[in-house]
Parts: sequence; C-alpha cells; structure tokens
Amino acid sequence: MEISKLAIKDLKLKENILNFSTPRLLELKEIESLAEDFSKNIAKRIIGKRLLLKETKKDANCISYNLNKNYELHFIFDVNETRITFVGKKKEEVEKLFRLLREQRILLPNLYEILNKIKGNLSEIIASLLWQIGAIKVSMGDLRPYFKVDERKNRSPIYIDLKGLPNYPAICNFIISTSALILSTIQFDFICGIEAGSIALASLIAQYLSKPMFFARREKRYPEAPILEGIKIPELYKKRILLVDDTIVKGWTKIRIINYLREAGGICDSCFVLLDREQGGEEELKKIGVKLYSLTTLSALFSKNIPKEITFITDEEEKEIEKYLKNPEAWHKEKGFTYHYLTPK
Repeated sequence: MEISKLAIKDLKLKENILNFSTPRLLELKEIESLAEDFSKNIAKRIIGKRLLLKETKKDANCISYNLNKNYELHFIFDVNETRITFVGKKKEEVEKLFRLLREQRILLPNLYEILNKIKGNLSEIIASLLWQIGAIKVSMGDLRPYFKVDERKNRSPIYIDLKGLPNYPAICNFIISTSALILSTIQFDFICGIEAGSIALASLIAQYLSKPMFFARREKRYPEAPILEGIKIPELYKKRILLVDDTIVKGWTKIRIINYLREAGGICDSCFVLLDREQGGEEELKKIGVKLYSLTTLSALFSKNIPKEITFITDEEEKEIEKYLKNPEAWHKEKGFTYHYLTPK
C-alpha cells in the first residue's frame, strides 16, 4: 500500500511533529507496506534521500519505526481508525510532508465552523468554503511544479479549480443560490457559459433563475463546430446575454467570446464569475463596456480573517503567495522564470 493512496483526516502540524489519522483500522500488512513506502519513496521527496527502516515497537496498540535514527513513524490503533505520527529532524521537512498529505484529506465542508471561526464578509465566507472543499491549490515549486496561468504561460504559486464544486451538493447549492441573488438585479435574456469548466456552473444558475442557456467554445477547432453551441444565431438578435465563467485572470478569452456574441447581434454588457483573481480582468472588460460581477476574490482567499485551520497553508506558503500577489513580475524573476507581457489575441 502506498501513502499517496491513503485517505486522511484530522491532519495537524505542530513544529516538527505531524499527526494524522485514517478513517479505518489498518491491517498489519498495510502498515508494513506504508512504512516501507515512506522510507523508500516519501522520504526521498521530503528529505532528498531514502531512509533505513527499523521496527522499534510492536504490540496490540502501536507499531513504531525509526528511520535513520533522526525520524520516527508511529501507527497507533484506535477504535475505528489508525492514528499516525511522524516526528522529523527539521520543521521544514515535516512541513513538506504536511503539504504532500493535505491533498489526500477527506474534505468535509462545514459552514457552521466557518461562521464560528471567522468574522468576515460574504466574500470571505465563500472563500473559506472553497478552501474547505479543496478548490484552492498551492505549490512551492518543490513537490509539484508551479501552476501556469495567463494563457498558460506565466506561473503562479496558486491555482483555483472550481470544477469539483458539484461534488459537494450543499455547498454548490449555497453558492448557486447566492450567485442567483446577486444576478437577480441584472437584466438579461440568455446565459452563456464557456467550455469546459463553466458549462455546469452556467447550467445550474440558468436552472435556478429559469433562464435559457447555451455555451461558447474558446476557439473554433474545426469547420463543423460552431463557436456558439445550443442556440440559433438569429435568436440572439438584440437579446441581452450574461456571460458566466468560473474565474477570470486577464479576461481575454471572455473578450473574444463577447465579440462573437456582439457580431451575432446580441447585447453583452455583463459578466459573472465565481472568483476574480484581480489581475486586470475587470479593467479589461470595462474597456469594452462590460461590467464584471464576482462572488469572491483572490484577496478574500488570503484575508487575515480566514485562519489556517481552514486554509491549511503554512507560514512559508503564505509569504510566497504574498510576494507573488505584490509583484508577479519580480516573483517570476526571483524564481528564474521569464515573465510574459501578454496581449489579447
């Protein structure tokens, strides 16, 4: 059994000690293979070398291992779960394991917990929910490469992936109903989603508001595939269209689609996104007479009102993200990346 396939809950980091648990009791063979996988593979990723594995304790309640004398791995049997403790030589090494394992957490969104832990506005509450369902990914460039944004060229230590939102029905319903309340003040006849990430989002909002919906392709890949799918072009003439997407960076894809809609005779002066990355998209849309509406923002994601018990990011990651948000160009230079001054296609 590999640690990367282990479902994890109750992940807690304190200095050089990491505690976590599984939702079930592990068998002896599973524990032995997990310890072996840790010494050979996981240790190489977080420490840079394989560790020698030595069993030091084995009884009905606990199995313990030493790894090169400087590291300890303990498996403790509880009633319905197995608790695991890793004690490392250095805090930064244990943090690496923490960042590696948090991707495997069993995610249980809890709005009541958020309301009790933060004193924030609606944008920060939505941001907290996105953290809880694992929609926000963070990378320091060591355990995984930095993410690509800005037309897939510039890098970023953060990535927002909202495609899994329907996998959490209660949270999805809350976000869709809140979005619908915001959009109830806007006049429009059709909703247009964008392939592929926002088609489900646009469909849910359209259903909630009882509005017709179609979607736009990001580009025309072959002659038979129209840019606008699910609608006849004559239906758009002088009709108001709300463009819906999950996130916005620069907004250039949206501008291309808005131009298609306008060329088809439609009126598009409003765009809604769940999350605005606040990297120039609102300003770009404003230039062509389109107002941007958003449910939450990148600033809200990293608000001081949201505690680390919700975000699960480390102090070092927070500093890295602050550097990036303050000056993306300088951050690219520091990391040895070329910063691309992109322009709309």
